[in-house]
Amino acid sequence: MPAAVLPGAEAAAPGSTAAGAELRELRGYDTRGDPQAALRHVDAVLARAAQDPRTDPIDLLYARAVRARALSSLARNAEALALFRAVDAGLEARKAPLTPDRAGLLLHIGSELGALGQLDEAEGYTRRALDLAVRLAGRESPEYAEALYNLALLDYQRGRQPEAIPKVVEALAIARAHALATGEDLDAPAEYGISLAALQLNVSDAETAVVTARETASWAEARLPENHRLRVSTAQQLGAILSEAGQYAQAIPILRATLEKRRAILPPDSPQLAMSLHTLAYALDNAGMRTEAGPLYDRAVAIFEANPDRIQANALATMVGQQARMATWEGDPAKALALREKALAIARRTSTSPEDPAVLGAEYNLASILFDAGREAEAVPLLAHARAGLMRSTAPGNRRRISAAGLAARMEAEHGRPAAGLALLRSELAPLRTRLLDRATARLDVVAMAFEFRAAFMQLARIALRSGAPADGFDALQMANLGDLQSAFSSLAVLQDDYGPQAREAIRGYLALAAQSRQLRRARDQAMIAADAGRTRDLDGQVAELDRKLRDADARLAALVPGYRTLTAVEPARLADARARLRPGQGLLLVGSDETGLVTQLVTRDAVVWGEAPVAARRLVALQQRLRASVEAGLLDQGRSGFDREAAFELYRLVFPDPVRRALGPVRDLQILAPGSLSTVPFAALVTRPPEGDDADPQALRGTAWLLRDRAVSVMISPEPLPRRPDRTGHATFAGIGAPVLGRPVTLAMRSAGRVRSGDLGPAALRELGDLPEAARELQAMASRFDGASRLLVGAQATETMLKQTPLEGARVVAFATHGLVGGSLRGIVEPALVMTPPQVPSPLDDGLLTASEVAQLRLDADWVILSACDTSAGDSENAPTYSGLARAFIAAGARALLLSHWPVRDDVAARLTLRTVEGARRLSRPAALRQAQLEVLRDPAVPGGAHPATWAPFVLIGD
Repeated sequence: MPAAVLPGAEAAAPGSTAAGAELRELRGYDTRGDPQAALRHVDAVLARAAQDPRTDPIDLLYARAVRARALSSLARNAEALALFRAVDAGLEARKAPLTPDRAGLLLHIGSELGALGQLDEAEGYTRRALDLAVRLAGRESPEYAEALYNLALLDYQRGRQPEAIPKVVEALAIARAHALATGEDLDAPAEYGISLAALQLNVSDAETAVVTARETASWAEARLPENHRLRVSTAQQLGAILSEAGQYAQAIPILRATLEKRRAILPPDSPQLAMSLHTLAYALDNAGMRTEAGPLYDRAVAIFEANPDRIQANALATMVGQQARMATWEGDPAKALALREKALAIARRTSTSPEDPAVLGAEYNLASILFDAGREAEAVPLLAHARAGLMRSTAPGNRRRISAAGLAARMEAEHGRPAAGLALLRSELAPLRTRLLDRATARLDVVAMAFEFRAAFMQLARIALRSGAPADGFDALQMANLGDLQSAFSSLAVLQDDYGPQAREAIRGYLALAAQSRQLRRARDQAMIAADAGRTRDLDGQVAELDRKLRDADARLAALVPGYRTLTAVEPARLADARARLRPGQGLLLVGSDETGLVTQLVTRDAVVWGEAPVAARRLVALQQRLRASVEAGLLDQGRSGFDREAAFELYRLVFPDPVRRALGPVRDLQILAPGSLSTVPFAALVTRPPEGDDADPQALRGTAWLLRDRAVSVMISPEPLPRRPDRTGHATFAGIGAPVLGRPVTLAMRSAGRVRSGDLGPAALRELGDLPEAARELQAMASRFDGASRLLVGAQATETMLKQTPLEGARVVAFATHGLVGGSLRGIVEPALVMTPPQVPSPLDDGLLTASEVAQLRLDADWVILSACDTSAGDSENAPTYSGLARAFIAAGARALLLSHWPVRDDVAARLTLRTVEGARRLSRPAALRQAQLEVLRDPAVPGGAHPATWAPFVLIGD
């Protein structure tokens, strides 16, 4: 489109030479896709133009501005600013006409000043550019959008994120409309979308940020070249925001792909590459895959240390702090201490004030590790300064503030003042606990907060138990385990199209209220920090009113979305109530874990005992992986390869520390609540005495002191009792669903289903999971052992459509033999699901996945639900989501108890174990019935591989 000029201004006559034409073509040149190549091209054009005396000086000046843009894209900001200023001075000297290009030049000067921290001068240039854009091109022009966007960036730099967001929203809308109408400036919507998503995340609106990031990535993927800088950046941003929102399984594949692209197009020492390395490492770290995360952190730090002039403030200190965390996880305290000292030195060197949050956080972290090393005299002044600064600069509920309070509480307890330490930390955590349990708190926020503050609640549990306050310890251990909510409804925004128009509007309204709540709370925190009592009171009232609306919206969701209330319930049990419900011989075992080890509390009707086991987190994961590897080997060769009993014995001694083991004597029925992947350990197969003989010898295995020999074991999804319904009488009727029609059978299905693991849930991808050839025979064998009528939906009949049309209320036993996917463990799976026969054409009612919310809609009246051959994918990492979402869904649908397998079960063994358990429960407790059935298989030499836990220990019992 022709360049506009102000009325009365005379446009310069374009040069007629080839060099002049080249110079003018540069004005719209994209320097951001490949800035190094762009710089070379611009320099070549400028060199040719310099040889031609007829070159128009105005054209030459604007071409030099393009060179400055390339320098800016290469983060050479000081050089870029100097060149932009020289161009502006040259244009002023020549009284060049005021065109949109001139407005763009003013914007670039403002942008470079902003990058260098000179915000007041930057805003002056940016507002001049905005006014000029309005006069020349109007408020719907890309020039106006760019100026508005740059003003928003300055708002962000000043900490005024809520003021920045509407500016970016308006700029993005203008840029998209212009790009769609003209096909030009296709990169602007991508750039603005990246910033908008980051701002939304910054004001704690993670749900909206994820949606914005997805839309932006889709725009860039459809309209920008494959290796364009912004196309790669939009994917990086999406992965980073998913990670910040706690959706690590969805983030990790995106971040991996982005890293590979950046490796292909960027130099090996690029800070952008370092950020990709660090972001992927962070996601892997928080997903529990720390062995892989460590080297990525190391490489990111090495790149930033080699580019000290291009480091964002405190970014290096943060990365070195992550290295220190990894050293702690690996059990290397000396290395962790050295890295914490290094991180603090970097934070102090790169910060403008000793009160900078990065400095205060680094001081707390170093104080903590010094205290653990017995160097309290050095730790105390660091902690005192950090706490004082955090009390002034943060609001109650801030993670760093609570962590510092936790260390102060530990110091009190160590000095013989445990009650004072307990009171201090309990007081700091009380507002957070209230908010976690309030239905006014968005469920996604509950998941994120529970994960973020797990360590603080573990600290509280330790101090409470050491202080002789078992009820507080019992509560704190439950609060530390709330993170397992990630198994269910991890993203309402993704689910909003699944339940009809009323539910869709209810979800949208709920998410909007949740976003408002986060912003209001943030504003209130700022008012509290500023000691503005009047504004704090006003915002308190607004928060209270919004909380009321959120509770109403939550109740409406519960009425419209089946299973929502059950799947998102958070309510810890009281110790007195839990003890009162226990019968003689029963015990509850609560286990908590953090980077320093395990805390275990045993609760019986007559006593409460606790113990702790210091262990590096990496060691704990390694033991679980050894057990998992033994099970997988046993599945492949029917138990001939042996079972790692040493790992099972070591894990037993960690989960059951000495005081707990001594108190276990009278307990014959043990219910266990453990966090993350620990909950998927086959507890019955832990070894209680040093093993003897060969791990592969069936006789030695049969003579092993398995935990199973002494007591029945079941697992809990909460110490709160499950809904109780009277057991039914009469003939046991059976319904079996499974053996879906998929593809070629494979032994370890999930490991072979690459498309499913990467997030593809279409029919073709689900078929990669493979048929379960034994599943149909397993279900038929089960059905043949029941006297009452049976109903089987197997093979082509095992579809969502058929299941939803089949009345199941009459079945006392309902069995599923199929693959299971856990919500949050795989990209694209936002709630747990069972795999059915996929339809040829997926629909909202039948897509081949029976999700937890769909399970909750089933009408059951079953004494037993059996989930066989369910590969929950837990065990891949220490933070792996568990089966709790599926369990809650079946309880909500009407099940009294569940038998769930953590790995595929042979059809002959599955039928025997399940039937004997169901039959035995007529005269024994359910846990005792399962124990008896498992012992029968273990002792029977006629069962091939029967002595191996892979054969007899696949099932866990949930419920009573």
